[in-house]
Amino acid sequence: MNEFQAVAVMAALFALRFVLPIALMIAIGYAMNKLAGHWEAEEKTAETAPPIPLPVVPSSVRAAGLTAAALNVPCWIFKNCDEATRARCPAYQQPSLACWVVLVRAEGRLPAKCAGCERYTGMPALAAGD
Repeated sequence: MNEFQAVAVMAALFALRFVLPIALMIAIGYAMNKLAGHWEAEEKTAETAPPIPLPVVPSSVRAAGLTAAALNVPCWIFKNCDEATRARCPAYQQPSLACWVVLVRAEGRLPAKCAGCERYTGMPALAAGD
């Protein structure tokens, strides 16, 4: 083996032993930074569910004597909605949730019509998300 080949082999082994791991570490660090930036951007754009306001039961509703059975009647029956209104209503499409919870999720805020509704004001605060 001549002197040039020996130097070439030594340079290749040096690169394999020292330069390649450093280059690989830099590449992995760059990829991790890009991934972290992507996750941060995704987190900023992620839509969070708005907080669901808890109903406040005024004393006038308690005095009216609304029973839990009357409050468990679906709102479309409680308000006597026709079929066309029911088809457009998000609460009708999700009958397992309280109507005002569904409307908050659909509109992002509590509609003004819910604030004075007996179903909203008569709901116990402990069962707000049920």
